[in-house]
Amino acid sequence: MSSNSTALAIDTPGIEEVLGMLRADALFAQTPELRAICCRLLSAGYTPRETAFKLHIAESTIWGWCAEADIKTAIAEGREHRRKVLSSQLEDAAMDALGTLRDILSDPEVLARDKIKAAEQILDRCGIAPTLNGKNTQPTGPVIIDVDFDERLARIVAIGQNK
Repeated sequence: MSSNSTALAIDTPGIEEVLGMLRADALFAQTPELRAICCRLLSAGYTPRETAFKLHIAESTIWGWCAEADIKTAIAEGREHRRKVLSSQLEDAAMDALGTLRDILSDPEVLARDKIKAAEQILDRCGIAPTLNGKNTQPTGPVIIDVDFDERLARIVAIGQNK
């Protein structure tokens, strides 16, 4: 071990913390109503930490009982519920982002180069990439953007729209 390395300090629980965890374990084991509420909260998507906080018990109490079928099932159901909720929220956010890009494409005040970038983003995100002779032309290395070309193209497009 070099002299520059730092030692990892781990705080061990004090006697009061251990006694509190044992009290919570005993309360949890002897209170079927508390256990049922715990299962309902876990199934509804609350994490073991959130559930413990709401029930005023130690999180370790819930984890200590997670080998029990009902707790294990409730944790799995809650995980699946959270996955569905997050997936739905991500889909909503993706639709909002697509709407924003579509607004840019249809706004006559937006510069042509910005419209091109928005269109590229849409095509890139949906997996439609330009191809040449059936081969993907997406670069695999660093991408160099020719800003002058983008500006020239934007001017050409703008002139074409004004005619």
